[in-house]
Amino acid sequence: MGSDDYYDDAFADDMAHVRDPAWTDPDPQQAAQIRTQVADLATELADQLSTRVQALPADAPEDAHLVVRDAGDWVLARMRALREIRTAAEMLADESAGAAGIRGAGYPQLGDAWAITRQGARKKWPQAVSAMSQPPAGQEIRTTIEAFGGTADLSWHATEGGWWWIGQGADGTPGDAGEETTYDTREEAAAIAGAFLQQHAVPTTANGDTK
Repeated sequence: MGSDDYYDDAFADDMAHVRDPAWTDPDPQQAAQIRTQVADLATELADQLSTRVQALPADAPEDAHLVVRDAGDWVLARMRALREIRTAAEMLADESAGAAGIRGAGYPQLGDAWAITRQGARKKWPQAVSAMSQPPAGQEIRTTIEAFGGTADLSWHATEGGWWWIGQGADGTPGDAGEETTYDTREEAAAIAGAFLQQHAVPTTANGDTK
């Protein structure tokens, strides 16, 4: 079978759909290999960042950089390297979320992949799946309202073609539309969010001070 026969219309149609499940969890051996590879990368980067390693004289023994890894400051350099790796992983996840959304993945699938809820995925990547459906013309995909001392974010839920909200009242109470709820219009979502903010406003005295 040639490549032209393999990559036929059926193959293209299958590629256009997101498989469910899209992935399997790493087995213990794979997880251990990932940790080893990340540890090796952190160690290599720590050697580059460590001021102690940088200060080694030119005539130091070849294995000097291995010896100084027992120093507390080198371990701190390794922690800094791990923080940079974490930042890079977050950035790559952001890119992957957007790429997956363009290719048909929804917030439930993005949440599963990152081990968070659909709500958490929507909050973390509010525009990841915007290519699937667009908000009405002239309306931003995300807006913030302030009322009764609290705030609420309204966002377009592209997978369901509706609006969703999350906010916090002036009394510190958090709230949102719920896992399964979206609204047909931004005005409806804003009205529900506004009612929540009003419910959780901080009472004031006659002179305007909070009680």
